[in-house]
Order: sequence, then structure tokens, then C-alpha cells
Amino acid sequence: MKRILPLLGAAVILVVILTIFLGPYAWIVASSFKPQFAIFRDLNPISWGTFIPANPTIENFIHLFANRGVGRALINSAIVSSCQVLGTLFLCSMAAYGLTRIRFKGAGIVFGIVLMTFLLPIESLMVPLFMHVSKLGMQDTLVGVFIPWIASPFGLFMLRQAFEDLPRELDEAATIDGAGHWRIFWSIVLPNVRTTLATLALVTFLFSWNAFLWPLVIIQSPKNQLIQLAIAQSVAIGQLPNWGETFAGATIATIPLIVLFLFLQRYFVRGIALTGVKG
Repeated sequence: MKRILPLLGAAVILVVILTIFLGPYAWIVASSFKPQFAIFRDLNPISWGTFIPANPTIENFIHLFANRGVGRALINSAIVSSCQVLGTLFLCSMAAYGLTRIRFKGAGIVFGIVLMTFLLPIESLMVPLFMHVSKLGMQDTLVGVFIPWIASPFGLFMLRQAFEDLPRELDEAATIDGAGHWRIFWSIVLPNVRTTLATLALVTFLFSWNAFLWPLVIIQSPKNQLIQLAIAQSVAIGQLPNWGETFAGATIATIPLIVLFLFLQRYFVRGIALTGVKG
């Protein structure tokens, strides 16, 4: 009996935590399969009908793909997020290698200055970024959405921590064998920080996929809209929001994130742990 009570208590706590975190998402998913009136009807009082549609319909999803351009927006978001992930991994890994593997005076100062930019709020960067991107001819383009963010101070911080933990004897042994910096970087360093790279890729993808303010500023044409902007269009100004479509869009937008997180979960947890404990 003494062993059963702690297990029972842990199970109750786990159920409460799962209910708190998964309850709102379950309601959003269920509401995405309901017409507008059914969402409000099943909301009060809360019952099984709140989370399980009695007569599920896919009209909200059909309308999103047919009239809101969600299909094109999903493709655009996938392109932007993938390019931002690849650009961030490439640029930040090379910068981290230069700061940790190539000795030069002022490396710590350079890293500190770069890290200080992480403290700047995104809102304060909107106007100068828009001016620069417009002058480069990338306004209202998918490239203009992701190119300002591939130089990530957070990514540099994570990879620098990981690179610092690698023994320098590996570099020295590779140098004796005639390897240059590029060979050491590609064949020695990167394979040993796969966990951190996967963690950074997941965090960067989440940031890019959920971005709303910068795409709203830089994108004007419907053909270049991203998924978050397409979902926001379901809320018409001066009218009652179509919550069924909004919830359907939110459900669609979270599916790629859930799949990616499940695929990279073990790398993410391990990478966050290593980054927080070491360095």
C-alpha cells in the first residue's frame, strides 16, 4: 500500500498537468471540426461535447484551402523556415568555429558584442530592417522574410558552447594528418555537435514558422503570404470572427511543428541539457 500511494499521487499529478497543457489544444482541434454556432453551444457548460464534435465537418478546412490560400501559405512557410534553418546552421556554425578554434585577440569582445544584440527587441529593428531589405530589392519576397534572421545570436551562443566542450586534441591530431580548417570543421567538429545542431534547427524552425510581425511588414502580395498571415485573414475587421476557420488554421499550422518536435525530441532535450549545464 505504501508503494501504491506515491504512484497513484504521481499519476494524478501527471493527469492534471496533461489536462492543463493539452486541454486547450484539444478544444481548438475539436472546434475546428464544428460550425460557428456549435462552438459557442458546446462551450457552456463544458462537457464531452466541448472536446468531441457530435457531428464533425471539414467545411472549415475546405474553405481555408479554397478561399484563404492556406495551401500556398503552407508551402511558403515551409520554404522560408527551411531556408532560415539551413542559413542559420551554416552561418552560426562557421562563426562559432572561428571564435573557438581560431585564436585571435578580441574574440571574447566580438562574441560579447554579438550576444548583446540578442537583447534588442524585435520591434525596434523593424524600421531599419525594412529599409535595408527594401534597398536590396527583397521587399515582398520570401528571401526578404528569412534573410535578416539567419545571423542568430542565440544560435551562435549555443554552438559556441558546444564547440568549446570539444577537446582541442582532435584538432591537433587532424592538423598533424594534414587537415586544414575546412576539413576539421566539416569532418571533425560538426559530427561531434549533431545534438546541438538538431536543437538549434528545431528552435529556429519554430521561430520562423510562428513569425508574424516581420512577415506582416515585409509581405504585401497574397501569393507570398505565410501560414500565420493566412490564418489571421479569417478574422474580418468589423465582423464576428469565424472561429471555426481560425481554429482549423491553427490546427493545420501546428501539425508540422508537432511532427518535427516528435522526430527531434531526443536531440532537443539532450541539447538543451548540455547547453545549460556546460560552459
